[in-house]
Amino acid sequence: MELSNLTLTSGEIFDRNVLGAVALRQMDQPPAQSALLHDFDMVVLMLHADKYNERTLTHTFNGDKRTQTIHVGLPALERAVLRGDNNELLTSLMEGEVIWDPQGILGEMRHEILTFSKALKERVLLVEFARFLHLNVKAKRYLDAGCTMDAYNCVLIALYHWARIEVAEAGLFPQPAVWEQVKHLNSPVYKLYEELTVSTETLEQRVELILLGCEFTLMSKMAYCCGLLLDTLGSRKGTWSVKDLLEHPDLCQLEAELPFVLRKMVSRSLIKEITDWAADNGAGHVIRYTL
Repeated sequence: MELSNLTLTSGEIFDRNVLGAVALRQMDQPPAQSALLHDFDMVVLMLHADKYNERTLTHTFNGDKRTQTIHVGLPALERAVLRGDNNELLTSLMEGEVIWDPQGILGEMRHEILTFSKALKERVLLVEFARFLHLNVKAKRYLDAGCTMDAYNCVLIALYHWARIEVAEAGLFPQPAVWEQVKHLNSPVYKLYEELTVSTETLEQRVELILLGCEFTLMSKMAYCCGLLLDTLGSRKGTWSVKDLLEHPDLCQLEAELPFVLRKMVSRSLIKEITDWAADNGAGHVIRYTL
C-alpha cells in the first residue's frame, strides 16, 4: 500500500519522510496480545527516525472506522524488541501488515526476530540476565527489610526474566506470552513459578526457596549470558569505565542494571576492576573494568 493510501485509510496525514508503517487490523481471531485493538478497527504503527523517544498516540475516525496510530522513534522500537517490555509495539511490528518500508528497516527487524539472529540473541541474553540479577538483588533487600509482599513481587518478575533467558537459550525469540513457550521446554523455572504461586508454604518460605534457585542459576548462567559484555571488554587493550560501557551501542539499554552485572562479575573473578586516578574531574580514583 502506498503512503497516500494509508492517509485515506486512517484519516490522518503523514509525513512522507516516515521510516515505515505497519497496520494491524481487527480480525476474527486477533493475536493474543490484541488489547491494543480494543474498540479500534485498526492500529497503525508509524516509525520515525528519532522524532519520538517514546510512543505518542493519535485517534482518528474515517467513516465508521476508528484508528489508533502509534508514533514511535526507531530507538524506542529497537528497545521494545530487545527488552520485550512493550507488547503493543512488538505485536504491531510482527502481526501487522507492512504498508510502508522504503528503506527495508521493518522487514529487516522482522527477519532478525523470526530467525533470532546470533547478534539479537546475545543482546537479549545479556539484557534479560541483567534484569534477572537486578530483581533478585531487590527481592533480597525487601525480604531482609521484612517487606515480604514486595519481595514476592520482585521474585515473580525475576522468574519472568529467567523464563525469557531459557527461551532464548533454546534458540527462540521470547514472545510476550513467554510462559506458554517455557511450558514446553521442561525448564526448572516453570516448576519454580508453580511453586511460588500455588505452594502451601508461607509466603516468606516460598520467596526464600525461589531466591535460592535464582542464586544458583545466576552463577551458572553468568558467563554465557554475559558473553557480549565479555567480548566488549576484550575488544580493546585499555580499560573501560562504566560510562564508556554505557555509551557502547550494544550496552546502552542497561543503564539501570549494568552496575549490578559488573560488580557480580568482579566478585566471581570473570572480570577485573582497576582503580585509576581521575585528575581531570576531581573525583579521586575511578573504577575501570577489564578482562
